[in-house]
Amino acid sequence: MKKFSLVTMAVFTSAALALAGCSSSSSTAPSGSDAASSGSSSGSSSSSTAPDTSKAVVLNMYLLGAPGKGYDAMLQKFNEELKKRINATVKVTWIGWADYKQKYPLVLSSGEPIDLIYTANWLNYSTEAQKGAFMPLTDLLKKYAPKSYAEEPKKALDEASINGKLYALPSNYTYYDNEGYIMRGDLMQKYNIGPITSIDDYGKYLDTIKQHEPSFDPTGYYNTANVGLDGQFLTQNNEKGIDSNLPLAYTVNDPHPKLVNYLDEPRWADYFKQMKDWADKGYWSKSVLSNKDDSMFDNGKAASKIWNVDHFNSDYINHPEWKVQFYPGEKYSRLTSYTQDAMAIPASAKNPERAAMMIELVRQNEDLYDLLTYGIKGTDFEIESDGTLKALNPENFEPDGYGAWGFREDRFRKDLAGSSPDLQKVRDNLKSLYIPDTLHDFTLNLDPIKNQYAAVSNVMQQYEIPLRLGLVDPVSGLKTLQDKLKAAGIDQIQTEVQKQIDAFLSSPH
Repeated sequence: MKKFSLVTMAVFTSAALALAGCSSSSSTAPSGSDAASSGSSSGSSSSSTAPDTSKAVVLNMYLLGAPGKGYDAMLQKFNEELKKRINATVKVTWIGWADYKQKYPLVLSSGEPIDLIYTANWLNYSTEAQKGAFMPLTDLLKKYAPKSYAEEPKKALDEASINGKLYALPSNYTYYDNEGYIMRGDLMQKYNIGPITSIDDYGKYLDTIKQHEPSFDPTGYYNTANVGLDGQFLTQNNEKGIDSNLPLAYTVNDPHPKLVNYLDEPRWADYFKQMKDWADKGYWSKSVLSNKDDSMFDNGKAASKIWNVDHFNSDYINHPEWKVQFYPGEKYSRLTSYTQDAMAIPASAKNPERAAMMIELVRQNEDLYDLLTYGIKGTDFEIESDGTLKALNPENFEPDGYGAWGFREDRFRKDLAGSSPDLQKVRDNLKSLYIPDTLHDFTLNLDPIKNQYAAVSNVMQQYEIPLRLGLVDPVSGLKTLQDKLKAAGIDQIQTEVQKQIDAFLSSPH
């Protein structure tokens, strides 16, 4: 997910372990917390210097994914703490993975009062910010989340700023991302299949599964915006898409990158023919576009899936008997942008001050961070003698599995007990595949092309996804897609975005 990144198992650092237990809610709570703990939250007004938390509020927070069975019990305890510290409780509403790309912008444009929402670059954070969906945060954070704001790296604040204004507080961690092949190692051993180093290698595995393991869906594909291998294929020439809704890409380590419409490259015609062949062979269901089951691999119904190293480790922990393996699917790794995970306060927020205070509480208190991220200590997790975190009932509450990624703090992250013995080797390999991205800090301004952008996004959704899944004729389907993109204004978009890139490269940044 993207991508997401998407539902992730924490990547915990040894540095975090050294700090585990060093923080305390009393020593790091914001002034509103201090006021609350001394009694102001019970109804009296706070002091003249502390935020006024005398009125109880309910924070309306949107997250992505779906909660586990134990989430409500965790949330009850979390709200008890929130009530004591800032006289607030939080109500969580979920946007599911199956249709998040459609629902997320609709939620933000609906006018519904929302106090907090998870956001990310893969959710078009920049676009939504430019549309006015989020509240400028600098002054609010300085007053109500001062420690978290002060501790945020300058580069993170710069990355999250749009036209000089900060619209989200990014999480704070370093992570090398690569959407790879997550495989059933036991099946690879059974059929003597070697490491997966290419899309063709992956195809051979899928073919073996299709022929000899008919109870498995080879890929576990379901209807999501990132379904398929487009991302993996795009990176083979060191290319990267400029926006998830546009077929425009650049060479990631080119010092002066020029945009191309990658769908016009001949190799994509061959790729779509290959995907049609795979679809005809049954490597995924013909009804994949109506399949909303995003847990086929996790539930033992699929023999592989495409996702990141965090998902790999989570799957290994949950099913060590499967000997789950991870192989990089993309040619290079990306140093995750700080806006990969962030929390924003929408423009529709009714309680922005208390929302900022909640961010401060979670980012400054290890107990609250652990509760929201890992569940209830003693019920959902324990800390082992070596400092690793042991999940007691991951099917009830999966550690770091329920949308708290926008609050992430390196110092509070912990390695999981039962992690894959290959985890560090995988991480080291992903780090070795990293190449710098010339446009890492570039922010796309959609204002001059917003109508064409909307039209092209619709075309890509309607015509490109069936093509990548081999559900239409690859020759006529590609021709139709190219014609529709021309009519929707892709050439005007390419010209405008290149102009913005050139201006970015010629200015200090």
